[in-house]
Amino acid sequence: MIVAGAVLGLYYAWIVNPVRFIDATFYDLRQDYKADYILMAAEIYHENPVLFQTMIRIDRLMENSAEEAVANAISNAEKLGYSENDLDLLYNLNNAVGGKKDETVEPEDIFIEYNIPEINHQDISTPTVPANEDFHNSSENPFEQGDGNG
Repeated sequence: MIVAGAVLGLYYAWIVNPVRFIDATFYDLRQDYKADYILMAAEIYHENPVLFQTMIRIDRLMENSAEEAVANAISNAEKLGYSENDLDLLYNLNNAVGGKKDETVEPEDIFIEYNIPEINHQDISTPTVPANEDFHNSSENPFEQGDGNG
């Protein structure tokens, strides 16, 4: 009787109503699995630093951008208590893909030294017009009316 039930169960499960596998994507993963996937990509990138292949791996998650995917993975990894080594790998990957740094630099933290160049006024020669010369009545004026100029 048990054998007949097992045979009928297998027949029903395999022939009458088999399991239909639906293509699941990386986008359908839970956030913790996405963080694991990004960590695996970070480990691969650490061993073989080819950014193009890493970006393709990250792009499979179908996030808005690779930077956002890695940032979300870092956030989830910190919440889930990943090891310091794993977090370092994620931060290195974040720097590689161009994600934001942890520290935001404030404007007062930036010091740009600017040396004002000294100007020697004797070296600068500015053309001056002698006060006694009248350009309006000069015959050398190219804009003067007459002579076919205008």
